[in-house]
This record gives sequence, structure tokens and C-alpha cells, in this order.
Amino acid sequence: MDMSAYRDMFVSEAREHLQNLNSSLLALEKCPTDADVIQEIFRSAHTLKGMSASMGFKEMETLCHRTENLFDRIRNGQLVADTRVVTVLFKSLDTLEAMVDAIEAGESGSLDVAALVKEIESMDVNSACSGPQPQVQAHEAQPSGAAHAAADTPEVQSMAIPAGAAAGSKEFEVVVTVEKSCEFKGIRAFLVIQQLSEIGKVASTVPDIKDIEDERFGQEFTVLLQSDRTAGEIEKKARNVAEIGAAKVTEIVRKEAAGGPARPAGKEGTKVIHSVRIDIDRLDIIMNLVGELVISRGRLFEICGKQGIHELNETLGMVDRSITDLQNEVMRIRMLPVDHVFNRFPRIVRDISKKEGKEIEFTIEGQDTELDRTVLDEISDPLNHLIRNAVDHGIEKPEDRIAQGKPATGQIQLIARRERSNVIIEIIDDGKGIDVDRVKRKAIDKGLITQAQADAMSEEEGVMLIFKPGLSTADRVTEVSGRGVGMDIVKTKIESLGGTVKIETHLGKGTKTILKLPPTIAIVQALLVNVGAEKYAISITNVVETEYVKDKDIKTINGNEVIVIRDTILPLYRLYKFFDVEVDSSLKRHTAVVVEKGEEKVALLVDSIESQQEIFVKPLGGLLQNVKGLEGVTIMGNGRVVPILDVATITEVKK
Repeated sequence: MDMSAYRDMFVSEAREHLQNLNSSLLALEKCPTDADVIQEIFRSAHTLKGMSASMGFKEMETLCHRTENLFDRIRNGQLVADTRVVTVLFKSLDTLEAMVDAIEAGESGSLDVAALVKEIESMDVNSACSGPQPQVQAHEAQPSGAAHAAADTPEVQSMAIPAGAAAGSKEFEVVVTVEKSCEFKGIRAFLVIQQLSEIGKVASTVPDIKDIEDERFGQEFTVLLQSDRTAGEIEKKARNVAEIGAAKVTEIVRKEAAGGPARPAGKEGTKVIHSVRIDIDRLDIIMNLVGELVISRGRLFEICGKQGIHELNETLGMVDRSITDLQNEVMRIRMLPVDHVFNRFPRIVRDISKKEGKEIEFTIEGQDTELDRTVLDEISDPLNHLIRNAVDHGIEKPEDRIAQGKPATGQIQLIARRERSNVIIEIIDDGKGIDVDRVKRKAIDKGLITQAQADAMSEEEGVMLIFKPGLSTADRVTEVSGRGVGMDIVKTKIESLGGTVKIETHLGKGTKTILKLPPTIAIVQALLVNVGAEKYAISITNVVETEYVKDKDIKTINGNEVIVIRDTILPLYRLYKFFDVEVDSSLKRHTAVVVEKGEEKVALLVDSIESQQEIFVKPLGGLLQNVKGLEGVTIMGNGRVVPILDVATITEVKK
């Protein structure tokens, strides 16, 4: 049977099991006797082995089998999950992940695992494969999807076949013999059951499904099948599986029970499917279509306003509600818990802390907080940089912490929460903090700022210098991290998503990095402003307030224009100068849109505000994708293309 069609499903499920194994193994290292964790580990390992065998990935199956043996011995108390054992198991999981990556890329997933297998077996050569056979319950170990030849395995029970098969079908007893040389007869049996379920209904098996999965049968097992095929076709289908020696098919002839027609077959094993897997690309297509509907809705409202048709107004109200509901549902479908990204960091912290000789307790809060899939994908690398920095530069060695009166074990927290319409992610450590004066000296040495600028900077402004490209306070460059090596990428990436980065630090006490993110970047509320004959959109999440401004209100300090709003001096940027737009010079009153960029507020001078409305963000591509001052465009109801302003880069270009 061609398994290539199930490759994507296999990769998806394999990654889920590997992530579960990583998380459970971390928990096991902390509590080596936790029976629930051990059982969870064994179930995932057992399932992964069955999946790889079903798909024909031999090397992966071999490594899974050896790893499962090790887990089995831990489960049976024959081996203690100490650091040495856990490290070898993590190495095995890393190799399995590399195999899955290769399979996803269309390769065979073959890697040389001989040395790793030898290392696993060296944990205890004499009992490497002699421990008791796994006794995992079928409902726990039974893999889904790709695990059973990448399709739904029929629910079967050990019971008499129901009298009265479906109309047109016959009843057969299929006795299958597995070759004596077969190493994984339980898996082969499942494949046979899967094959038979494609041409009929599997009513029951002897022995039952639990015993088949645990390989508690000899060389034969029996399947009771309802099918409209011939005995020859059924035999051919059963023998289509490798390492099957024989398949004997016998038709069962039953007499109708007295007292009326035969009772229909029961519905044992029937399942209602409550969820389906959807390719991410399809969600993107649906999102784009919803965006087009939003644009068309705006166009219809514009036409309706011009024509003044009452009947059209009423219908448009209903269309508007339907589009809004559809939009909200699609947005909800695209939302994923941050745990999809957070769950990889405990392993990263564990590995780096072991390598650096540090003791760290890593805790995660708010894993259920949801973000749009696009935002979630984009924050993975920035979070990776920040977590590595906290481990490498933040937390001290145990002896140093004790000397400072701190506990030997450092604390790192990763917290996510909703705050109004935004998502806040915090990375907190109780390490040595950031020496702001040292950061300033490094910036001066590299020519990034002058001594006068450094003296005028507040502590908060000085801390933000670590986001300057190329600035690092590390004495040596390591492969783990480096403040300034990648930190500028963190800031750029977060701001490109419409978010902000803030750092709070106390020397000797620790550092808190705060990321403020919009939940989605596809459809947003925006303020539409007029500048001369041009129109621009500003994301409402950046807007703090608006204020009418007259020419006399604009002052100049050191050659830079500013305005004063409620005793606060704000830098003023004239958008018509930035975009070289002709404006009406006779205009005496303007509008200042106060926007927030990080902790800094600036005022953008425009002619007027047109409206606030929902817009669909289309990213810039080709030659326009690196244009400063713009983060995308949107299309209005009349077909006009309106640029969406990127507040962060506008202020940088102005400076």
C-alpha cells in the first residue's frame, strides 16, 4: 500500500508525540518515580514505534524500539532515570526529530543510529531486551491517524459477529497467520485489520484488540468481517501486508432467528468526529477571502450612502452582521495557544543550564493565552533569543549566587496574559541584571552614541541600547547568546508585528523583558487620515489620542519641531514632508495624531482625520517590502489603495 499520501499526517502526529516525550522526560528527570509520567512516556514511545513501523521507516522504528525498551525498564523499576539515562534519552529524541525533519523534506528519514543504539543498550547490556513486554492498555497506546497506516483503524471488539449483516454483504471468518520471523507481529496484525476495513466492516477480532496490540497471541489471529467481496478478494487483501504467511477465508452462513427478521448490527465502536485537521495554507486562503469580503462590504456601504436606497440599507445591515460573524469565527480558528511555542523552551533551558553548570528552575504561566498563528510563528525566534540570554547572561553560577546571598537555583519565568486588546509576554529572571553604565560605555566605544548623549540618557533609555545592532556586553561570544547579538533582531521582529519591547532591570536582582503584541495582524481597526490629496491608515493600537493644532502651537527645540500637550513635550513629524506630498499652505488648523512607539510618544501632523474603520492588511512584496515608514497597504471600498504607516520606522528615518 502506498504510504506517501499519509506522510504529512505522520509528520504532524510524530511531532506531537516527540514534544510530549520531551515534556514528560523533563518532568521525569525532576521526579524519577512518578508513575503517571512514566506511563505517559511509554504510551507515546509505543505509539511512535507503531507509527514508524506502519509507514515503513525502518531506522526510525529500530531506534523507537530500543528507546521503548529503555522506557519499559524504567517503568518496571529495573533502571533509575538519572541524569545519565535522561541525557541519552534526550539524544535519542533529538535523533528521532532529525529523522522526522528529513521525512517532512521528502527523504527516507534514514540516519546511522548504530552508535546511539549501542549507547542505549550500554545502559544495561544484560537486560537491554530481556525485560517484560510492554503491557500498555490499547486505548492508551493505540495511535491515531498515521499510526494505523495513516487512516482510522476500525473499532473492533472480541464478541460474536452480529446476526444479520448489512444488506448485500456476507459474513466471513478470516484466519491470518503471521510469519515466525516477524519481529512486530502486533503491528502487522493492525495493518491486516486496516486492509480488511477498506473492503468491509470489521465486527470483531480473536483475540481482542488489546491483546493484539500487546502481541499477546501466537502466530494466528482471527478477524470476523462483513463484506460484499468474494473470499478470494478478501484473502488477497489480507496478504497484501508484508510478513503475512497465510490468510484462510471462510464464509459464515447463518439461519435467521425465529420471531422475525434479523436484528441489525449494533453500533458498537461508532464514533462521531468532532474535529478535523486543516492545512495551514487553506486557513490563509480563507482569511484572504474574508479580507476581500471586508473590502467589498466597505464598497457596498459607500454605494449605498451615495444612492440613498432604504431597502439596500436594510439588506446591507444583515450582510454586515454576517461578514462580521464570519470574520470573528475565522479569526478564532486561526488563534492558537502560546503553548505551541512555549513548550519547546523547557528543554532548551535544561540543555543550556547543564552545559553551563547552572541550576535553574523554569516555570511557564498562561500557556492557554491565544495568538494568531502568524504572530505565533513570528515570535518563536525572538523568544528563543530572550530565553537563551536569560540563561546565559542572566542567571549566575550556583557558587556566585550563594556568595551574593541568593539561592543556588536561579528562577526564570515565561508568562503570557491578555491585557485589553493586546497579549503581554514577560521573560523574568532573578539573575545579575543589566549594568546600564557598562552598556553605555560599550555604546560609546562602538561609536553608537556620544558621551554627552550617554550622560543625558535615563536608565530606561540606556537599557534599550542593547537593542542596537552589534552591541554586546558579553566578554566573549558564545554559541548560546549575546546581548546585542540578535537582540536587534528581536526588537525589529516584534515591532514589525505591531508590538513593542520594554526592559526593566535592577543590577544584582534580575531583569524583566516585556513584549506587547496584537492578537492578530490580518484584520485591524485603523484610523484613516488625510494628508493633502493622499490618504493613510494608522493602526489604532498605536494611537494614544488626537489633538487639534494651530501653527502657533508648534515650537522648535534644537532645530526639531515639538508640540506641548498637557505639559508634555512631544516630537512632531509632518507626514507631508516625510512622503513629499503637496498640501494646502493656507490651512490654519491641523490634527496631531499622538502615537506610541515603545515607551516614547510622538505626534504625527496630518490635515484631518477621515474615520476609524476595520481594514484588511495586505503585506508589501517585491521592491516595496523594505520601504521605511510603511508596514503594508489596504484597499478601500472604492478600490483605492491606502498605505498603512509603520510608526517605528517613521520615527527612525526622521531621526
